[in-house]
Amino acid sequence: MVRIEDISNMVEDNFDEFQKDSDRFKGMKLLIDFKPLDLSVNSPDMELPKPKFKKRHITSKFIKPNPNKKSLF
Repeated sequence: MVRIEDISNMVEDNFDEFQKDSDRFKGMKLLIDFKPLDLSVNSPDMELPKPKFKKRHITSKFIKPNPNKKSLF
């Protein structure tokens, strides 16, 4: 059987460890240099020419006459 006192002691111990861990890393910012990174990109200027379109092919529609089918086309 678990007592409420045991659970409260465990919670307090875990909370104390959490507080110690948060205090442990407070001075680390002074040891590490945080300089902003230069992320600018110098790319050469490019001129894009006008697109060259393909020539259109004109097709003629020829439907072979079929005497069996009577249609308009």
